[in-house]
Amino acid sequence: MKTLTLTAIGAALLLPLSVQAEHLKIGYINKMGDHPWFVAEVAGAAEAAREGGAEFVSQDVQFNADLTITTLDTMIGDGVDGIAIVVPDRALGPVVAARAAEAGVPLIAVDDDIQTENGDPVPYVGLNAFAIGENVGKELADFYKAAGWDKSSVGIVSIEDRKADTCMQRNGGAEKALLENSDLTEDQIVRAAYDNTMVNSIDVMTTTLTANPQYDHWIFYACNDDGVLGAARAMENSGYPADAGIGIGIDGSRSCDAFGNGRESAFKGTMWLNSANHGRDAVKLLLAAIQDGEELPQATYSDPEFITLDNFGDYSDRLCS
Repeated sequence: MKTLTLTAIGAALLLPLSVQAEHLKIGYINKMGDHPWFVAEVAGAAEAAREGGAEFVSQDVQFNADLTITTLDTMIGDGVDGIAIVVPDRALGPVVAARAAEAGVPLIAVDDDIQTENGDPVPYVGLNAFAIGENVGKELADFYKAAGWDKSSVGIVSIEDRKADTCMQRNGGAEKALLENSDLTEDQIVRAAYDNTMVNSIDVMTTTLTANPQYDHWIFYACNDDGVLGAARAMENSGYPADAGIGIGIDGSRSCDAFGNGRESAFKGTMWLNSANHGRDAVKLLLAAIQDGEELPQATYSDPEFITLDNFGDYSDRLCS
């Protein structure tokens, strides 16, 4: 029998927990269990538990707050050693955190961040919108350098959904990393508002191309794949060759449309948000805390996977079925 000291809900709260490594059990509570995002997420969590030699139990609570609390109590009563939870409502955070802490069970929130009653953050695994944008910007800069374009020939389009804070964070990250990793400057950026749909992105990009004939080459980014693929199609419709544009999307939802025909376009890649990584990371962190006494970090951000025409074959079975 080995006693470990764990952080249950934050750096300030330490709770003792006695476990036998060979009898570890991890509980996973999620919402929307029939949604592909959460199907993949739970599968990733189960895989990580299996690899770590732990038993794994999961429960879909949909959007039922009462079922969430009941499931939490049941898992604690059944002797789980750690719990990962996707809350159906952030307002449940203080109750969930308090019950887990009371029972001495380490807790980690996934996808949706939650807080304790005192406003302290519960350890969290999920996405960082600005950081995802930075990944986009770095890749754009690499493509730009490889293209060898003259700086003066390049226009940059920030295709912006200004109603969504997350979208603007993604664009902000892309802009920052692109400018930091290239000789391009802010005065080359054209800001085009769109409504987060491909049809509207085609329209706003077409308008942008027409209004800026001084540029022969274009770099562009948006909140999602729709914004970027729409811009790539606008370039094609306007007579630009595939090698005159560089766009990188976010979410992977249009990768099959962009790469499925094997034909190159200005849509050069997408940052696929693989939810299986969220579940996998959450369970690995719990196991490290339980087995090795490692403190649960306050925030862990899952990195996206970069899909291009060259490596699309490695992903097509998962994304295009």
